[in-house]
Amino acid sequence: MPHDVPSKWEKFDDVAIIPNKSFRDEFWEEIPSDVLWREVAIAIGVQRLYRKGEVDGPKRKPEIELLTGSSRGSWVIRKENGIRYGYDITNCMWSAGNVNERRRMGEVAKPGETVLDLFAGIGYYTLPILKSSSSINLIACEWNQASIESLHWNLSENGLEHQCTVIEGDCTETVPKLSLQVDRAVLGLLPDSTFAIPTAIGAFGPEGGVLHLHALSNSKEYDSQSEEIKRKILDSSGEFTIGSLDVVRVKSYAPKWDHVVYDIVLDGREASMTQGD
Repeated sequence: MPHDVPSKWEKFDDVAIIPNKSFRDEFWEEIPSDVLWREVAIAIGVQRLYRKGEVDGPKRKPEIELLTGSSRGSWVIRKENGIRYGYDITNCMWSAGNVNERRRMGEVAKPGETVLDLFAGIGYYTLPILKSSSSINLIACEWNQASIESLHWNLSENGLEHQCTVIEGDCTETVPKLSLQVDRAVLGLLPDSTFAIPTAIGAFGPEGGVLHLHALSNSKEYDSQSEEIKRKILDSSGEFTIGSLDVVRVKSYAPKWDHVVYDIVLDGREASMTQGD
């Protein structure tokens, strides 16, 4: 028996996603594919079976291979922390390893805030933030049409549509045209979302706000990357100053590389003068 029979997989709804290297050996070519995938699905206890690929391109479209399906097509639903996320598994990504960060966003956002999510996707961070308080309002930006459709469905499904405004298109072009004064901004695009720092800062009110900047960082170079991010922020911040910068590790991304979030507090001029006094 080849060694590419998976020992673990991702399972939710009526779906299982097996690792990319599963069942690649020539041995499996001797078995009719419809028989093989049906038996694997039965063994795992699901109706739909996919094989994982990579997430590629600026719109973060997953390369995922359908092995055996059902009448439900590619629409799937995940349940996490009391929230239902629906999406097209062939056109929208999901990272199970970000579960703690999704939960954390629902804990750090404060009642009464206006929040800007520049790369909202299907609502990964938008939904937990809105769920945390009915007094929070959020502007969600997204340019992938499949993600936009899922985002609207998810807002409605979770009863949050009245708290959220969805802005379609490239956020670096759409947001500057709006008159916003937000308190918090989420920049959740990997591998790098620093290009959107000026967009986020330009949406803050005069008192400043909080940036949650996602990035990939060498596990031994958090400090040097922090300094580089500070420089980029100060180059874009106008009259804001950096009040604090904290690093939150989300998960391991690759050998020696971590997915991290930089929590950056920006203070307005009045706040900075008060602190100086």
